[in-house]
Amino acid sequence: MNPSVDHPRWSQASERRIGEFFKRKTLMFNGYADQVQGLYAGLDLKRNY
Repeated sequence: MNPSVDHPRWSQASERRIGEFFKRKTLMFNGYADQVQGLYAGLDLKRNY
């Protein structure tokens, strides 16, 4: 998930996790950016959110 690109119907910039009351900023690739960034090399992350 790319939090800087909105879904056509909602924003992906923030999320509310199960069991939490307040929203938090969404992390790039749901917090797994260090582990999975190689899988997305060469992709247009604005187009393929």
